[in-house]
Formats: sequence, C-alpha cells, structure tokens
Amino acid sequence: QMAGLGYSRFLPPCDTPRLCVMSMRLQQILRFFSRANRAPSPRVEVPPTPVGRVAPPNPMASRRHKGPDRLEVQTAIIQHLEWCVLFNEHLSAGTSDNVPLMPLPSAAESGLGRWLAKLQQDADGDDPRLSKLAEEHARFHVLAQRAYTLARQGRMDLASTLLNTDFERSRARMLELLRGMQKG
Repeated sequence: QMAGLGYSRFLPPCDTPRLCVMSMRLQQILRFFSRANRAPSPRVEVPPTPVGRVAPPNPMASRRHKGPDRLEVQTAIIQHLEWCVLFNEHLSAGTSDNVPLMPLPSAAESGLGRWLAKLQQDADGDDPRLSKLAEEHARFHVLAQRAYTLARQGRMDLASTLLNTDFERSRARMLELLRGMQKG
C-alpha cells in the first residue's frame, strides 16, 4: 500500500480502467523509489593531507562538471512522478466537480523542467543526455496537454488511446533517460 509513503492521498479512486492502470503504474514506480528500495549512496573517503603538502582535488567538486549527481537526478525523478500523480488527478476530476486542484505546471514550470533549464544553463558545452531529456520532456508535456484536452472534450476514447501509446512511451523514455543519468 502507498499509505506508508504518504502518496495515497494523491491517488484518486479508479473510476475508469485507464485511471486504474495509470494509478497502479504510479504506485509501482513510487514503491520502487521508496526508502526500502534505495541503494546506499557511495561514500568518498578523502585521506587527511600531511602538513606541507597540497591536498588532492576534491572528487565531488570535479564531478559537478560531469553532470548532476545521483541525489539531484533522484529528486528530478520524484518531481516528475509527482507531476504525473497531479496530472492523473486532473484527468480524473470531472468538469463539473468543484474539487480544488493544484494548478498543473507546464513543462517549463514543472520541477523537472526548472531543473533541466538550470542544468543546461550551467553545462560546459552540450551534453547529449540533457538535450535528449529536454526534448523528450517537451514532447511528454505536449502529449499530456493533448490527452487532457481530448478528455475535457468528452473524447475519452481518443485520450485513452493517446495515454496508452505515445504518452506512455514518452513517460517510460523519460524515466529511462533519467535513470541513465543517475548511473553516471
């Protein structure tokens, strides 16, 4: 159950088969990233510097130029999954429901979008992983907006098809790219 992780309040009841599948997938993803499944992060031991000698360069400082660290990527993954949960809430809310929802952030306003923009701004040169992720992130949000619009127009058949095909492939590709960055 997701209750132990505090995410159950974000998952709407399953009214349609599509929402049940999406909710189950999000639960599996969130369970994967729960504390119990997290691998301990490696520790870098730096030996003390003898008096009169110059300390070796800090390995963590040089790593900044090689891209984001595992914790940054982990945070980006969680922000992306939280956006997916919020998107699911927006999809499941009826047009006549007066349920107050947090606004759905755009690609640039989302946590992952802001993180990507910061990384691209700080990057020394072009990192192909960042450009691929940014491209897929933009595509993902275009597909989400299209599915949301179709659902609001009462075309759940088309929205469901889009969510189960292109949207799902884009979501999986983004997580694949993020996990690749996490591995280094």
